[in-house]
Amino acid sequence: MRKTSILMAAFALATSAAYSYEVDNFTDRDSLSRDAMPVVDRKVNDLLKRAVAAANQESPRYCSRAILRQELVRWIRPDPAGILELWATTTDSIQRTSVPRRESIYAGASFLDAPMLVLAGIGRSFKMNGHVIGTDKIGHFFMQGLDYFERVENGKPLEWVLSNAHGEDGIWGLRTSGVKSYADMATNYQGYRFWSQLYSGQDAYLKCTFDGRWEQVRAFTFGDYVSDAWDEAINCSAYKPGLESRVKRNLNHRGVQCPLEPAKCHDISRLAESKYFLSPSCRSVVEVQNQP
Repeated sequence: MRKTSILMAAFALATSAAYSYEVDNFTDRDSLSRDAMPVVDRKVNDLLKRAVAAANQESPRYCSRAILRQELVRWIRPDPAGILELWATTTDSIQRTSVPRRESIYAGASFLDAPMLVLAGIGRSFKMNGHVIGTDKIGHFFMQGLDYFERVENGKPLEWVLSNAHGEDGIWGLRTSGVKSYADMATNYQGYRFWSQLYSGQDAYLKCTFDGRWEQVRAFTFGDYVSDAWDEAINCSAYKPGLESRVKRNLNHRGVQCPLEPAKCHDISRLAESKYFLSPSCRSVVEVQNQP
């Protein structure tokens, strides 16, 4: 019964949101010579312009936040894969790694330990503002960030959301992929920040004009959000026991360990709300560094 349940859950996930993919930020990371941020920033700003134009057309004399959000989600939603994430995974404009599972840090993983990894394979990685991240982070940033934002908007304390809504202990993590990604959790929080700034506050991207129309007043850039906390080779993931031993063995064969660059853990620990997404491996490094 347990095997059947896992198989059904994994099949459902394989046909749903693309940010259920896991990534390997270790393999071939040094081959990434071109930074994708200028390309991705242009794409996101283009989507913002489309959303503003559509929202103004649909509600020409009233700045509807619901319509604006709906129009932006139209271009990034999972259907069944995140449209913007799928573009980042396939466009020729971005340099990415392409790692078969048998050559990745997950080589030899069993279906019982990581059903989603076996069914869906490994996602792509690329460089964003100097940081190596998975294309799955685009889905996490926009879609799970929106989920965080809506929960807070509906009255949930942010601290509760950061502690309970990340999904990495359930169907988006340990239960199906065998991986609990603290980098995903860091990305989710930054996505929440984006949605919080979309049309509110002093740094809002959009404002409502006197005649009831949305206007973009500043450009979007991932540079305001991305950090080494999004890099799973630095902000290390946790794994189910069987998968953990396999990953450690594969890393040992390469002569590396996680975190790949321990000194960067200290920078992650200084980020706002880092206590919710700083990995245990990075936390141990920081505690050692802080010892007298």
